[in-house]
Amino acid sequence: MMRKALLFVSLLVLSVPLGVLAQDHEPVFVHERYKHPTELFAQNMLPDVYELSKLCVNSVTFVRFIIGADGSVKSVACTKDTPTVIAASLKETVLATSGSWLPKEVNGKAVDSKPYLLPVMFNVNYGCPKADKSTNKFEEAVRRVLVFDDGTVAESMECTMLPPMVQRYTKN
Repeated sequence: MMRKALLFVSLLVLSVPLGVLAQDHEPVFVHERYKHPTELFAQNMLPDVYELSKLCVNSVTFVRFIIGADGSVKSVACTKDTPTVIAASLKETVLATSGSWLPKEVNGKAVDSKPYLLPVMFNVNYGCPKADKSTNKFEEAVRRVLVFDDGTVAESMECTMLPPMVQRYTKN
C-alpha cells in the first residue's frame, strides 16, 4: 500500500510541467530601508557641488541599466549630452545597488533582465547669473531618449520604465 502511494505521488510530481514548479519572475529590489530603487537613488545621489556650481540647466536624462543573472547592476548608461557631473553621480548611485536585487528567473534559471529605464528630471541653477533662469533643455533631451553616452543608439527598446525621479539643485 505504501509503495503504491509513493509511486502515485512520484508520477504526479513528474507529470507537472517544470514551468509550473519553477516560477518565472522579473528582478526584485530588496533593501532594508527602501521599498523601491528610485527612493534609494534619490537619497544617495550626491553630485560634486563644485561642478554643479558651473551649471545652469533644466533638463531630463534617462538612465539605462540591466540586472545581471548574479543580481549585479551592469550596462549603466545615461542619455547623451547629460552633464558629466549628473551622469557620473547617477551611474555611481545606480551601480551601488548591486547586491540589492534578486535576478530575473526563467524556468528556474537566473538570467539577465531586460533594460530598466529611469527618467531623472533635474534643475540646476547654481551657475545661473542672477537675472537668468536655467536653460530649458527638456524637450531636446526627451527626443534623445534612446541615444546613450556609452555609444549605443536604439530605434526602440523593450524595457521596464521606473517612476521618474526629480532632483533640484538651486541657490537661494
